[in-house]
Amino acid sequence: MNLYKKIVNHICDAFELVAALCLAAMVIVVVIQVTGRYVLNDTPGWSEELARQLMIIFCFIGMAVGVRDKIHISLTIIVDMGLKKFRLPLETIGKFLILLMGVMMFINMGPYFSKLKYNRLPGTGIPVGWIYVFPTAMGVLISLIAIYQIYDHFKFGTDEEQQKPEDFTKKDANL
Repeated sequence: MNLYKKIVNHICDAFELVAALCLAAMVIVVVIQVTGRYVLNDTPGWSEELARQLMIIFCFIGMAVGVRDKIHISLTIIVDMGLKKFRLPLETIGKFLILLMGVMMFINMGPYFSKLKYNRLPGTGIPVGWIYVFPTAMGVLISLIAIYQIYDHFKFGTDEEQQKPEDFTKKDANL
């Protein structure tokens, strides 16, 4: 399972690089659009459309990375009310729901690629089907991440129990 986790994390790292490039490109495109609008009084027709597509890619990659790093929104009100014995089952159910969401993203977004591959966006000429490639790929990635997180819950316990405590003795020795 460690090799599986490493491979999935390397895939996430590669997509993080793609997300950073998309963010940089989106900033450049928006600067071109604003400069064209307010300085040249002529906005390029492709700028808004391209910025939107880059934002879609960035958001879906961010969603997968958020699931990997466990920084997504979660409801812990039941556990916080003092029902700590339900923490592991609730977290495991949450991971199963994330797995289900990833599978549903893959199943429901995948067919749009082939159905809409001949339609084109008016500003850039990009086939509309390509918009659904990243959400489909992120559905697969989210499912892969959820699988190893579910495994970790069964093997190591709750998310809180999986966190490694910092070695405070080294810090205290330096003070």
